[in-house]
Amino acid sequence: MSGNLSVAPALVFALAVLCPALPGRGELPLPPANEGKPSIGKPGALPHSVATWNLQWFPGNRPKPTEEARQKHEKSVAEILPRLGVDLLVLEEIVDRKACERATSGYSWKVISDFQRAADEDPELPVQNIGIFSRVPIRESWETGFHSLPVTSDRPVRGFLGARLGTKKNGWTVYAVHLKSNRGGREASAKRRERAMDYLRKDWNKRGLDPAKDAILIAGDFNCSLRNPEFAGEKTIRELLREGWVSASADIPWPEAATVRPDPGGKYPAADFDHILLSPGWLSKTGEGGWKAGVLQDSNVPSDHWPVWMRF
Repeated sequence: MSGNLSVAPALVFALAVLCPALPGRGELPLPPANEGKPSIGKPGALPHSVATWNLQWFPGNRPKPTEEARQKHEKSVAEILPRLGVDLLVLEEIVDRKACERATSGYSWKVISDFQRAADEDPELPVQNIGIFSRVPIRESWETGFHSLPVTSDRPVRGFLGARLGTKKNGWTVYAVHLKSNRGGREASAKRRERAMDYLRKDWNKRGLDPAKDAILIAGDFNCSLRNPEFAGEKTIRELLREGWVSASADIPWPEAATVRPDPGGKYPAADFDHILLSPGWLSKTGEGGWKAGVLQDSNVPSDHWPVWMRF
């Protein structure tokens, strides 16, 4: 199911465990602030910086949080976002649309998904949505949800958002994703993630986009690692890399590139599941390597994921 959503400033037209710090790690430096730069919120403007962050059951950090936990989480997220200071923000695991609108008050252009529960999902859990938040105008946006697909072993979950920024001649297409987690087995989950990417390809083909020529950016929680050898055979991201796409965080050394905190019980190690991917066309138009990227591994980040950022 897909359709176009009209977007205007300061409005949203698409609805929308406490985690310790990595042991032994201090706070890493934040990207440089945008102080002194002119406003870029003009028609046709493009972002100077991007970040993606899985908020972890926002607000509250769990499916059924207390009101105190909800308020604390919302306040903490609202304090972290200005520190990131990016022009374009992709967020995952949004449960409460209104709370997300409040926490992202610094972004005039907002699109939040309205994903529906699929037949094989737990009815006791709230739906996790995703959003695109921008300080530059979004001239078009759309949503594709997977809930109505037949329930098969490779049916993808949730869906994705798309948005266009800039002008038709000089613009970006941005996709926000949150792919299947590894619960239920990594191999079975990988099939669902790869299938989701097949639908993403169909979407940009339908819209007449060519990644070899057009500037396309995909950001979000892929639940897929480029550094853990257990994921080496998965095509979700690697197929794109073989076609000339680039991960913005590829040159960050380990463990500074980890975007997921290790499980406090030792069941899961730190992982790099969150990515910003750039098409060959994006690279040819903006200059390969013309950016800095990092992961905000801050003990005060109120999620089991750390934000990934890049600046041009």
